[in-house]
Amino acid sequence: MVRFEHVTSDGTELVFREPVKGEAKALMSFINSFVDEPMSGLLIDKKVSLRGEEKWLESRLDEMRSRSTVMLLAERDGRVVGSCHMTRLPWKHSHRADIGVALKLEIRGKGVGEALMRRTMDLGIRRFRGLETVELSAFAYNDRALALYKKLGFEECARIPRSAKEGRTYFDEVLMRLDLPYVSRGRKSMRGR
Repeated sequence: MVRFEHVTSDGTELVFREPVKGEAKALMSFINSFVDEPMSGLLIDKKVSLRGEEKWLESRLDEMRSRSTVMLLAERDGRVVGSCHMTRLPWKHSHRADIGVALKLEIRGKGVGEALMRRTMDLGIRRFRGLETVELSAFAYNDRALALYKKLGFEECARIPRSAKEGRTYFDEVLMRLDLPYVSRGRKSMRGR
């Protein structure tokens, strides 16, 4: 199992690691924490059940075994506080992958998102031979996330007007892409190794 230790600029100690069978309850608690957060940046708007999260986790673990998904969790004091996954698209899109990241409010603004995304992309690039592009989407109101993605080299390639709706307010969705190889921590990525 892949595992990295990470210390934030304020001394917060985290572990980045792959998920394992049997932790659906912890993941359910993590994802459900975003439901009541206004403008969380995530699509989820209804709490998931333990049974639903167990099925979701088993599906992700199957994708990881088949090397179509990589996923890292950020853990602090035994609690899941962040997640990042990268999934290779199938068939004629197999030169592309999607990436998504989610962080609990308590660790945002500490560089965790950047470190977690870099580690996840490095892992995905190593495991997905022939990958050429990484893509993501974010809501236009999510300035912090958009700034992070630009810092990592992602560029806006399209917008979907009124893509999401919270209450009575609509939000555009910003589509972004990063052509590989990208530079990770000052060196060429581990593409091809």
